[in-house]
Amino acid sequence: MLYRFFLLLIPLSIFSQDSIFENIDRSFEESIERQDNMFNFYTDDFLVWKNKVDLKKIILIPEKAVVNQYKEVISNRDKITAEINKYLGVPYLWGGDNPNAFDCSGLVQWTLKKSLDLTIPRTTNQQYNYWKKIISNQYQNLKEGDLVYFKTFGNNPVSHVGIFIGNNTFIHSPKKNDVVKKASLNSGYWRSKLVGFLNIDLIL
Repeated sequence: MLYRFFLLLIPLSIFSQDSIFENIDRSFEESIERQDNMFNFYTDDFLVWKNKVDLKKIILIPEKAVVNQYKEVISNRDKITAEINKYLGVPYLWGGDNPNAFDCSGLVQWTLKKSLDLTIPRTTNQQYNYWKKIISNQYQNLKEGDLVYFKTFGNNPVSHVGIFIGNNTFIHSPKKNDVVKKASLNSGYWRSKLVGFLNIDLIL
């Protein structure tokens, strides 16, 4: 009798564990879907501004971003990370390309001009297409100062960019009603949207 009781318990426990794991998987998928909706970058802004402001025609005026004169000898990567940290808290604005307000690619463009006197293409998509042959997904080689690219919506290969500052952290200008801030590459959302990174040494 006891033997039969254990036989009944075994399949019941297996069924119970399967159900638990199915629920965990379902909860994870629903969580990612909620994050997709929460971080639906640029969709609203794009629809509002696409016929009013052509980002491809916005060109950084070099005189605005006066290149830093460094008193101490520091690496190019340190120059980049020190510069982008200055803009934490600056508000997001579609087309923003200066410290009054930034969009994601405007922040990256301004930072590289100020720190390295390097002018790069204006939009995220232009940057990615220009350097796509050297965009890497070998993330073990990711270093401070590298540009990180994400696909957050739409058909373009990328739609968002930030600058990696070490410790699995990057700085970016995320979306309207938000500010320049730090984010973790360890988060499920950003890890799932990461397309690749650009080694800054390759374009200097």
